[in-house]
Amino acid sequence: MYSPKIISLISLILISCSSENTKQIEANLLIEPNFEFSAEFFECKLNDGYTLLNLESFLSTLVRSDLEQNNVKYDINVYFPKPNYVDQFIINVKNYSDQDIYNYILDRLSRRGFDEIAGCKFDKEELFGQSLLANEIEINNPDYVSEILRCEYNKGYNFGTFRIAIERFSLEIKSLNISYEALYLHNKDYPNSFIWINNIYKDNFSSEINANWINNPIAENVKKEFQENAKCIDSKIYDAFLIT
Repeated sequence: MYSPKIISLISLILISCSSENTKQIEANLLIEPNFEFSAEFFECKLNDGYTLLNLESFLSTLVRSDLEQNNVKYDINVYFPKPNYVDQFIINVKNYSDQDIYNYILDRLSRRGFDEIAGCKFDKEELFGQSLLANEIEINNPDYVSEILRCEYNKGYNFGTFRIAIERFSLEIKSLNISYEALYLHNKDYPNSFIWINNIYKDNFSSEINANWINNPIAENVKKEFQENAKCIDSKIYDAFLIT
């Protein structure tokens, strides 16, 4: 659907920051993201004797009403690694409330028969997230491609300096009117690291990015600033969908 080579280029142009002196950097340490949700990622593997067809059949019959709890707002996304996935996938739960709903959702999945199909690692690592950019055009499509990057700030840099370039990038990318969303996730126990997620909602996204952004001089400047302030350890691409 999407070229991994093209999508990986996106990771080089999304985030940046700059600082004029040490005092500015120290002041920026006090600035934190405006977290909108918490998130959990559960790595799962199909049990012996079960295939993706079994999983897809299970998921196709799973609807939000099966998992509702006191009108708590949340999203459940399922990620399948690209380019080839055989028996592994990831379940992501985004919780927009202050209630701990993870055990409840996992219990409901189990009651529906999920445990017969697959097993998951339920080591809890709570992340806190913020939507940095969401162009609303066709973004409601439940099927999309997601690129997940694990990144670290370079010495002396942090979200406080980072946010300025994010705002600049957001203004530029919104003007392109493309179906795209960016998320920032952070584990408070590891202040120097973060996760950046690119969600891509259109088949022709690569051509739009090439034509309107990759070759834009502004993109090159953002890329340079990002490399100055942070580095990404790895990038993985998934076919993803939202349980509606």
